[in-house]
Amino acid sequence: MIVELANIKFFAYHGLYDFERENGGDFIIDVLVDMPDLAEYTALEHVADYEIIYAITHEEMETAQLFIEEVANKIKLRLVDKFNTANAIKVSVTKCAPPITGMSGFAKVTAVYKK
Repeated sequence: MIVELANIKFFAYHGLYDFERENGGDFIIDVLVDMPDLAEYTALEHVADYEIIYAITHEEMETAQLFIEEVANKIKLRLVDKFNTANAIKVSVTKCAPPITGMSGFAKVTAVYKK
């Protein structure tokens, strides 16, 4: 069973440059948690609780990092710890306005865990 939280928008202060950490910017997070298939899903313990996924993601987005790679990795590691039966976890962090002269697009990194 795959649980996804997609297109989660945050304003945060991640970045290498002082102006990024002072002014902040927009980020988009996508999280995928692939849990083992079960015969039935009748209790919260049977699923990857997306409230927990969101809470972990939100907490990590509040702690400024120099690199979005570190943000993705920290979220991934916490999710692996919380959902230790997961087959796979994928966390993508998109920086909506990277400070690259002349670029019109996004910068995106993806951290992946596979059992």
